[in-house]
Amino acid sequence: MIARASVRPVTALPQPCRVCGGATAAALAATDRNRGVDGRSFAYRRCADCATLQLSDVPGDLERYYDAGYHGVPTGAELRSRLAFEAHKVELLLAHTTPGRLVEIGPSFGAFALAAREAGFDVTAIEMDAACCVHLEQTVGVRAVHSSEPAAVLAGMAPSRVIAMWHVLEHLERPIEVLRAAAANLEPGGLLAIAVPNPQSLGLRLMRARWAHLDAPRHLCLVPLEALLGQAHAAGLEPVATVTTDPFARHCNRFAWEYALRRRPAGGPSPALLVRASQVIEKLMAPLERTGLRSAAYTVLLRRPAAGTARR
Repeated sequence: MIARASVRPVTALPQPCRVCGGATAAALAATDRNRGVDGRSFAYRRCADCATLQLSDVPGDLERYYDAGYHGVPTGAELRSRLAFEAHKVELLLAHTTPGRLVEIGPSFGAFALAAREAGFDVTAIEMDAACCVHLEQTVGVRAVHSSEPAAVLAGMAPSRVIAMWHVLEHLERPIEVLRAAAANLEPGGLLAIAVPNPQSLGLRLMRARWAHLDAPRHLCLVPLEALLGQAHAAGLEPVATVTTDPFARHCNRFAWEYALRRRPAGGPSPALLVRASQVIEKLMAPLERTGLRSAAYTVLLRRPAAGTARR
């Protein structure tokens, strides 16, 4: 993942929308239920124009909320055991392109990076966590650039066939700057894959501050699909595919119910009975959550048009 690393005072006044610059209004307040770093309340505001949900009072010491156990770097054997869960991402890319240069922004411990490498992609990672960078190079076997400024790194890179951001955009204070940098770096016909929590989800509407994927204060900006597609179009990209029922999105649906049922999610692993209860609820809610853009997460695949191809 990528998070802002600089230390600044807490934002005192509501800021314009980080996506479109529009005016924002108070939406909800939430605490750090997921990791329990402290008990502070964080205010979220919603843009009146594009409906993006965003944290208004970004803490000046945001890096403190990414504690030492955030990534949970696995052993090589544990990493390989997770490859099957990453297969759908690789399959999505290969349905629309062939292996080539792939840059992953915010790969964490590199499960997808390894899956992409084994599928024939030439993988470079941009990651702000130093320990993860060591792991990516020594265990995963991919190049790693240690940086919290992915836009600047992309500007100095050779063109990429694929750029992937799997649940990274929501951690960025300037998400559209990174989207534009990615669009500029893509080779003609290249793909940008973005997966994010869905602020239009049924789960957020029902659970509000208890929705796990709000993840205050680490998630700074939750962008609706239409707003993201609009910014992508402005950056010269066209949509190729939108997915809301892939294995990770379904996991996000179940996980949200699990954490909503808990009084203190940060208190340790969930009891087996509670996990089972969340599975039952997810199954019962599937007819609603898996239709009409109500899932907890969505993935969008965007393409830079090939040279000589007119944009639609």
